[in-house]
Amino acid sequence: MNGERLKKARKACGYTQVSLAKALNVSKGSVAMWETGKRNPEFETLEALLSLLNVSYDYLTGKSKETAHNTLITDEKKMLSAWTVEDELYDTFRKFLALDPYGINAATQVIMSEYQRCSAQKTLVQNSAYTLSIDLNKSTSNAE
Repeated sequence: MNGERLKKARKACGYTQVSLAKALNVSKGSVAMWETGKRNPEFETLEALLSLLNVSYDYLTGKSKETAHNTLITDEKKMLSAWTVEDELYDTFRKFLALDPYGINAATQVIMSEYQRCSAQKTLVQNSAYTLSIDLNKSTSNAE
C-alpha cells in the first residue's frame, strides 16, 4: 500500500488518524503504520477503508492514478483473502520451525489434540481452496 496516497485520501475526506482509526475500529498506531508503509490493513479493514475514503484498491497501491472507488469484485476479494491466509499461515509455520525441540513437541501435541477433538465432534473444516507447498531448502534464519 502506498502510505502517501492513503494519507492524502484520509485528509481529503477530512479524517485525522484518530478519527479514521475510530471509524475503522482500529488503533491510531495502526493507521500510522499503514501510512508509513510498515504494515497493511487486514482484508476486512481494507474493504471498510476503501469505502470510507471512496478510493480504489489500485489507487492505494499505486497501480492507478484514478481515485474513484470501485467495489472489489468477488475474484479480487477471494484473492486478497487467500493472500491474507497465506501470510498468516506462513508466519505461523515459520515461527513453529524456529521453536526448540520441546516447543515443537508441545505445539504438535496441541494441534493433534485439537484435531482429534474436532474430528470426534465432526467440526473439522474441509477447506479444499488451499494447498500446501513446502520448500525445505529455504532458510528459516530470519525467524522471530
